[in-house]
Amino acid sequence: MKWVENRLHELADTGGEYREFNARIVATVDPTTMLGVRVPRLRALAREVVRSEDRDAFLAELPHRWYEEYLVHAFVLNDTHELDRTVDLLDALLPYVDNWCVCDALNPRAFHDGRELHGDPAGTLVPLARRWMASPRTYTRRFGVSVLMRDLLGEGYDPSQLGLAVAADNGEYYVRMMIAWYLAEALVSHEADAMAAIASAATNPQVRRMAIQKGIESRRVDATTKEALRRMRRRA
Repeated sequence: MKWVENRLHELADTGGEYREFNARIVATVDPTTMLGVRVPRLRALAREVVRSEDRDAFLAELPHRWYEEYLVHAFVLNDTHELDRTVDLLDALLPYVDNWCVCDALNPRAFHDGRELHGDPAGTLVPLARRWMASPRTYTRRFGVSVLMRDLLGEGYDPSQLGLAVAADNGEYYVRMMIAWYLAEALVSHEADAMAAIASAATNPQVRRMAIQKGIESRRVDATTKEALRRMRRRA
């Protein structure tokens, strides 16, 4: 959508410093596709797109030219209420996602809507997460793990989901980082299960180290658990 592209150019920081900062932290993206638009401005633009008559046309326009267009796309997709429509939009977008930032921006509200999930979040979301975690694409697989972390550590949680995440490890750094993040988040509400998963022989040593570090750094993990993690790290 030309008007979205024009708005991105208008919203970009002048001078290029923010674009250069983004290029450093989102290293898998071609820097020439970055304009340097800050996230609050992208969210505001996404609200413009949602309210416009061009919403569906924008979501259908893939691939995009600019990195920031993908972020706006993610924010617009997140606002979709219907579960089936959300899944279709995700399946269309995920093959084009080539970085952790756009991947992690995807947090669809339909996945939190009890009416759409019919009171059974695991029954709906686990099969979807498993399908995405089986993908050969790094960021589709990462997104599948993020669904377990964001949507199923509360209602719908089952200890077997930790094993599904560990089994999603394909050796890719950005997949392993998401698995470690998920294991560390699980420490907060499911400490015993998460500790067992981190210590498991099925968990890659790199993932274990990452999860331990994230758990130790977390402000939400208690001191006793952090000390147990330090002991695990020393034994390793």
